[in-house]
Amino acid sequence: MKLSIYYSESTDPSFNQAIEETLLKQANGNNIIAFLWQNQRSVNIGKDQNPWRVCKPKLLRSENINIVRRHTIGGAIYQDLTHTNIALIGPNHYLTQCIIKKILIGTFEPLKLDIAVSNNLECLVENKKISNTALSVSEDYLFFHTTLRVNTSLADISKYMNSRYSILNHQNLERSYTSINQHIRPLEHNELCHYISNSIQKTLKLDVENTVIVNNQHPDWIEFSTIFYRLKSWDWNYGQSPSFIESLETEFSWGHVELKLNVDAGVITKVYYDTTIQYHHMMNDLSQAAIGYPFNAKSVISIVCSLLLTHSEHYDELMALSEWLQQEIA
Repeated sequence: MKLSIYYSESTDPSFNQAIEETLLKQANGNNIIAFLWQNQRSVNIGKDQNPWRVCKPKLLRSENINIVRRHTIGGAIYQDLTHTNIALIGPNHYLTQCIIKKILIGTFEPLKLDIAVSNNLECLVENKKISNTALSVSEDYLFFHTTLRVNTSLADISKYMNSRYSILNHQNLERSYTSINQHIRPLEHNELCHYISNSIQKTLKLDVENTVIVNNQHPDWIEFSTIFYRLKSWDWNYGQSPSFIESLETEFSWGHVELKLNVDAGVITKVYYDTTIQYHHMMNDLSQAAIGYPFNAKSVISIVCSLLLTHSEHYDELMALSEWLQQEIA
């Protein structure tokens, strides 16, 4: 059995997720793979999740924070440079949940931090979570991913994530979550990676091959670039969302407007509207023109532009609608 540990110098969440996904595809029965990295500000969502529901895309877009959809199921999590990510991949007859628990406990022994590891492999300090974990076990392989909160602001989690669709609401974040640095001396990412890799080697007792992945330099791996560009795409991060209905409502100087948009796979499929009667013709044409467009701010410009010639008498109203919708839709 061989042990390979990869360290990424990149903080691009799409790049690092592409590394993780490619390593998972390369798994074989003779190799244990570990991958350590951190991401710049981003929201990482599960394969089957809806970003418009679990986080706040409009706010994220305004602050240049990317949403990145994983290739695995699980919950949404806000990340920044105060987090450290660990992935472990290996044949499940060798890489077991018991082994992973030993690796996690061993990581914190040199720091004299007393942690408990739950049955679902969450790390707990004083009964509060310092991690968010995903575990997948197939017939042949085990895939483990955990994000450790090193010095995370719970206010940022509350700011960017949508508690309405979360297991945790904003009020009990502080009762449920904590960060490593709240319990020991300040700890940096590279130092934590050192303790993690030492614990992996000590627990597994295997010769190790260490590889540093240079900042944003694409590895010469089959499928890596294809995966990376998919992870960067709107079609993947938004277009893979389950169907939903978005309700929007506002008051203009010229009247009240209410919209209900059916969105399927990130594309507008139907629009219901309600407004003052003199604008029914304009809004009816807008509702028809919108069908087939992606549910994003860029589409709004195209939709409204298509109506300017036929509804030039309502130029000001259409411009107001356009500005409002671009502000509301991520």
